[in-house]
Amino acid sequence: MGKAEFGTAKYISNQLKARGLQKLRFYCQICQKQCRDDNGFQSHIKSPSHLRKISTVTPKDIDQYTRQFEHDFLRLLHMGHGEKKIEANKFYNEYIQDKHHIHMNATRYTSLTKFIQHLSKAGKVRVHGVEELADDMDPGQILISYIDNSSDNMLKKDKLRELEENDKHEEDIRQSLLLKQIEFGKKIEQMEEVPEPQETDREQKAAAVGKVSLRLETKHKVKKKKSKGINVFKKA
Repeated sequence: MGKAEFGTAKYISNQLKARGLQKLRFYCQICQKQCRDDNGFQSHIKSPSHLRKISTVTPKDIDQYTRQFEHDFLRLLHMGHGEKKIEANKFYNEYIQDKHHIHMNATRYTSLTKFIQHLSKAGKVRVHGVEELADDMDPGQILISYIDNSSDNMLKKDKLRELEENDKHEEDIRQSLLLKQIEFGKKIEQMEEVPEPQETDREQKAAAVGKVSLRLETKHKVKKKKSKGINVFKKA
């Protein structure tokens, strides 16, 4: 059989097998053994070594696996993405890149969706765009983000909130002053555009009455008598 060509599905499959990243259901957490396919997995779980180990597993062991799985999942989510949104299935694929991680099939969770439901109810992750998760919902359609409830993060958020409120208050003051300046400018323009008031007819008549001039004329003019000069040479 020839060697698989680079980039083909067979090549990628062989690479995954070489790195131990096969399907999760073919991994035995108790024995920490990865099987390549279903036939290999079925053979393994029937083997005497597996049966001896599985007989010693207690509910406490399952709880321990569950706690460790949750701790590692949240730690990587926090460190890798902070409080940013990411698709649940996409992040889970990042998580399982480490072949030594605790596998989900060793915990009490039967699916990734149910595990996300648990984290959401516990207030450890935030689910976006979905009011209520259904048990059969595709994890590839679920957006999650880490909820950081640490005291340092809460103090940081309070400080940021205070700064935002101060910035908003200053912006409101600037907007208020700007609006007042605009209104004042409009009033100045309106005052400059108003024409000088013209006198009305009534005002003109009132002005004319106020300038009455008296002129008295007599019908009969008084004639002044001319005094006759005395002739000193006329004899009496």
